[in-house]
Amino acid sequence: MVDGKQLLFEIVDLQQGVFTMRDHVTGTLWNHLDGRATGGSLKGARLPMIALQQTTWAAWLAEHPRTTVLAFDTPWQRNYRLVPIGEFAPDEARFGDGRLPPNELVLGVESNDTFRGYQLSALKKAGGVVNDTLGGHPIVAAYDGKTGNAMAYSRRVGGTDVKFALTTDAGRSMLEDTASGSRWTLGGQPVSGTLATPLEFVPSIITEWYGWSAYHPQSSIHGR
Repeated sequence: MVDGKQLLFEIVDLQQGVFTMRDHVTGTLWNHLDGRATGGSLKGARLPMIALQQTTWAAWLAEHPRTTVLAFDTPWQRNYRLVPIGEFAPDEARFGDGRLPPNELVLGVESNDTFRGYQLSALKKAGGVVNDTLGGHPIVAAYDGKTGNAMAYSRRVGGTDVKFALTTDAGRSMLEDTASGSRWTLGGQPVSGTLATPLEFVPSIITEWYGWSAYHPQSSIHGR
């Protein structure tokens, strides 16, 4: 929904190696990395970002057993195909900048119009969690090597800035407040403890460096 209008999108093109969408109502072009309108009557508008987990079916189903699945029995089955990510592609290497390999996987995070890339490999080495400050706001970047899931959340919970660590409970990776022992799923949902409120999602997306840096050339890289 934008300005009260329900839009219908289709993929139309690649810009700097990243797919672009067009809505059928206004003909406006939108990029999918941050939902900004890049051309057309709604240029300058922005779609709200929602938390989207990249995870395994088993891990998702354990938390959401009533989930339904889009059927493969469809006239558009030919469009269902594997798309490799994190692998070198010559046609993508010409976009973005050279601070990281073009197809390096990062968690791209935005806070208060400030951008930072967190290499998934670096998050793994850090134990799955980096407590950070971005755009003057305390955030946590979290990564679960078992599922490939990575998300960013505010570290301000109930008016208190907390410090997170990654822990496991019954085989599931969880975020834990090191002071209170409160726990959350990587989807930001509370599990136990005195701070049992959902975590505030910080706009973040798993993407390849070439696309993130092409659209956000001002982005910093955590640890550099």
